[in-house]
Amino acid sequence: MRVSIICGSADEEGVTMRMCNSAMELFRSRGHSVELFLPSELSIAHCRDCGSCEHDGCIINDDMSEIYDSFSQADLLILSTPIHFSGPSSILKTVMDRFQPFWGNAELGHPDYCISLMCGGSKQPNFEYTERIIKAFCITTGMEYRGSLQISDTDSGIDDVKERVENFLSAII
Repeated sequence: MRVSIICGSADEEGVTMRMCNSAMELFRSRGHSVELFLPSELSIAHCRDCGSCEHDGCIINDDMSEIYDSFSQADLLILSTPIHFSGPSSILKTVMDRFQPFWGNAELGHPDYCISLMCGGSKQPNFEYTERIIKAFCITTGMEYRGSLQISDTDSGIDDVKERVENFLSAII
């Protein structure tokens, strides 16, 4: 199986990154191919809504092409994000908005499945809106949404991220 992970956080020490690394370790330990993307370290422009992708693909020449290539060959996409104002991070949202070519062309390759890994600093973050956005993204780009892992109260410190990710993913795969 080929897995693409898109990490929507710029905090290399944060829970979102720990979730992504735990997922990557689990899949690799089971012999799967995994690509982890850190959009905060890539050059990814915002969608211009120019409509060119309907005919010629995206005309923006940036690092998004690496994500497109991985996405079109993957079996599973993992979208990971901290919750910012009850929504996904702007980093992840920018990447998701650039998938217009896949929305307009059902013939482009895409993963069969999509899941999300989300975390929030407060004791009761609102994951609902982010999950709706990610689920809509997955369905619109032709994937089956398989659910999310939601970890709250990360501002208090959390030690069992790896265990939670492994338990969630083991139930999914």
